[in-house]
Amino acid sequence: MRCYELFIDELGQSNPTSKQSDVYVLSGCAIEDDKRNELKIFADQIKFKYWGNTNIVFHSREIARNEGSFSIFSRNLSRRREFFEDLYKFLNLANIILFVVVCDNKQAIKNGWNSVKVIKETGNLIFLQFTTWLLGLASAKGKVNIESATAEKDRYYLNTFSYFLAPQNKDLNVDYKIIQNILTSISFVTKRNHDIEEQIADLMAYAAKCKYLRVTKRKTFKVGSYEDKIIRLLETKLWRLPKLAGEKKMKFYKNIESFCVIPKQ
Repeated sequence: MRCYELFIDELGQSNPTSKQSDVYVLSGCAIEDDKRNELKIFADQIKFKYWGNTNIVFHSREIARNEGSFSIFSRNLSRRREFFEDLYKFLNLANIILFVVVCDNKQAIKNGWNSVKVIKETGNLIFLQFTTWLLGLASAKGKVNIESATAEKDRYYLNTFSYFLAPQNKDLNVDYKIIQNILTSISFVTKRNHDIEEQIADLMAYAAKCKYLRVTKRKTFKVGSYEDKIIRLLETKLWRLPKLAGEKKMKFYKNIESFCVIPKQ
């Protein structure tokens, strides 16, 4: 039986009244366990090439702004371009599948949502996408890894995980015992755990924000810019309905929205 892990990262403020961000994003990076070591080796090669060690964390904000570890590129544009090419190649070859939930904070305010509502809705949807995908695969198990944020958020995610395993679950039209067999664990991690998949989820959360702003808010990003390229990479890795999905798979797959924007208008 194949085993997949989902690594979840967040971007933005879950408090819709916050003026610091227009959106709140949950990004989920799914990968088969057997592929994880290969992915880590590739990432470590890039890190060692530029920094001489593998303890560097790919963090989208710092990459885009040449901050932190990435300040080495601020005065060496050719080296920066070279790094970007290696990063794009790495992400392009990564054997991952992405699930994203974007909450428009302004619309959330109009709908009367508070921070708790945003956390619950986004968390429930990312779990739903991953679990539904596993059901369609058949003979697959899944584990969930979440970057630890606050005690309050972590508690809501744990409650959501427990809900999906409980008889009271109304989101999936299957026996809860089936869910208990395929959704086997939840872990809370930090970036210091150096899971490359968590770092990819971070990069793709920023890409999801950029994609949403480009499509919905008509924000422009220069062709060939970091934002433009990371959006295109995101679009190639988002889960898509298989062309030859049979009736059994379609029972589950028809409900998956891999780039989901809420609240629905």
